[in-house]
Amino acid sequence: MFRILFAAGMPLALAACTAAGRPADIMPDSSPADPAIGIRSTHHHTVLEGYTHRVAVEPKPWRQQNDSQAPGAGS
Repeated sequence: MFRILFAAGMPLALAACTAAGRPADIMPDSSPADPAIGIRSTHHHTVLEGYTHRVAVEPKPWRQQNDSQAPGAGS
């Protein structure tokens, strides 16, 4: 029983020790509070940008639509 717990616990303990140095690697080099960095300009996008109004139409016969879009149709 002890061997199983040791075999499961040892990799977890080693992983915990190696993860301690990771935050320094991913932290930014400059402080976000540094006023010398400045502020990036932003661009506003509306929610409806690119929207096109389409009117509902009556459905066409599905078999004719399917045949016209099938590979090799019209050739």
